[in-house]
Amino acid sequence: MTQPIAYSVHPFSPTTLAEALSNEWVDAAATRRKQHFHYFAEYLGPAQDGLGAQTILVEAPYLSQSFLADYADYYARGFTSYPRLCKRVHFFRAAFDQVALETALTDSAAGDDLWASYLGYVVVKPLPARQIGATLLRPYTPAADKQRVYPVRRPYPVNVLGKQLVVETLIFQEQDNNVSACATTALWMAFHKTAFQFQTALPSPYHITSTSRNLFYRQGRTFPSTGLDQTQIGEAIQAVGLVAELRTYRQADEWGAATAPEVAFQMQEQLLGAKGFIYAYLRLGLPVLLFLLLDGREDQGHLITVTGYRLAATSVLPTKDISLASDALDRLYAHDDQMGPFARYSFTEQGQVLTPWPAADWETAERWEAHRVASLYSVFVPLAADIRITYEQVFRQVGLFEQIFTDTIAERTDIVWDIYLDYSNHYKDELRRLRPVEGEPLRRILVSSLPKYVWVARATIQKEPILELVFDATDLHTGFYCLLANVFAPLRDSMATWLKKASFQRQLLKAPAFDARFLPLLLHDLELTAKVSA
Repeated sequence: MTQPIAYSVHPFSPTTLAEALSNEWVDAAATRRKQHFHYFAEYLGPAQDGLGAQTILVEAPYLSQSFLADYADYYARGFTSYPRLCKRVHFFRAAFDQVALETALTDSAAGDDLWASYLGYVVVKPLPARQIGATLLRPYTPAADKQRVYPVRRPYPVNVLGKQLVVETLIFQEQDNNVSACATTALWMAFHKTAFQFQTALPSPYHITSTSRNLFYRQGRTFPSTGLDQTQIGEAIQAVGLVAELRTYRQADEWGAATAPEVAFQMQEQLLGAKGFIYAYLRLGLPVLLFLLLDGREDQGHLITVTGYRLAATSVLPTKDISLASDALDRLYAHDDQMGPFARYSFTEQGQVLTPWPAADWETAERWEAHRVASLYSVFVPLAADIRITYEQVFRQVGLFEQIFTDTIAERTDIVWDIYLDYSNHYKDELRRLRPVEGEPLRRILVSSLPKYVWVARATIQKEPILELVFDATDLHTGFYCLLANVFAPLRDSMATWLKKASFQRQLLKAPAFDARFLPLLLHDLELTAKVSA
């Protein structure tokens, strides 16, 4: 005989939330002292753009596949017997009672509003600490004045007492310090997206820690896990069949004899470069792993999984001689195993990262009025091996191409470049929606044979596209990987007028900063012929 699932419905409040997230080892009072509780209380609550949950549904027992894998590999082998079944806590934006839920379960004609208000769930593991298990929660709702973008998501089917639902998000869980630490947990969350995106392996936290190995670069042992270093993070990414793009950044104390203002400027410039790198890969929906030094200390390393971003209305600082759309990136949303999903990270004027971590203990700080500051140490991007061309290579090509604007556009400072990695099919769909050109020029772009992955560098003036370069992301580093140079209105007619002149073509070809291989692409797009030989 099967065991029935017990379930109960409660109005959402901090008190009921603490009780729902507790277990027999971690009671409600202890739960309220955890950062996760305060984060979830605000994230699910009505303030600070929270999800506005009104109802909690507690379901037990629940067989969590993610916990079961770690249980079989680790917890089941100890002398102390821990249960293998969890409980699951669901959240809804609608207010309802148990009678309304049971009506919605049994009457297919009822409950549409109830199910439409589903926000996701948190699994509570039966462990004496670190009890927050697999969590699927919707991201913050987009607002008219806050252009939040969450590209690192995937659909998850959810069964709520027999009702089939889908949540578009990325899985989250707290590190448990037995089979995983923060780096392992961040990788596990990232691999949930890359497994869906590239059909690669999706190991459990235990197996991520195991495959990363203790390489004896530091003391300790593999299990219980005290964390992974950068080499081990790279090993774990390679073990699932991916390659890692790694960038490491200088810290404030590594600038030698530079003065304080010079260091601040260099840190700001470095942050702008990092923003461009992070943004470019996020656009493809790739999880980006940020390795932070909390309070700038090497013994306070922390890895988070970036899942989204927000762009400010205007950009303040240019990146070198080229203004980028990513310069306006003023917030990152990250799965932080010490806080919660889609945690808000922003930036200081000194080029550091402002974390959501409180500067004081929760018991002495009622709200998040003071936050800990971190230094950006490194960035990992797990990639399919056939994505070969890097962000920096495209950026350099854009720098070479900027020469053409010297003579064709007077207000060069108004140009902002949007550089990002994309699927070619998605790029074409986007072009259909933007429609920067019409008719035959648009048709030629749409029927162009392109690789699966492309880099797009689009020049805009006041957010209106005027020109773009499309690069083969799978090409050899030694090749000329620009495939298309597309000129859009209002630049198209003036560019054609300039390029019809043999003198202007000759001037371009002689310019030291202009790559002559761009000229045939421009002429092809504008349906012109070469007046001089390249």
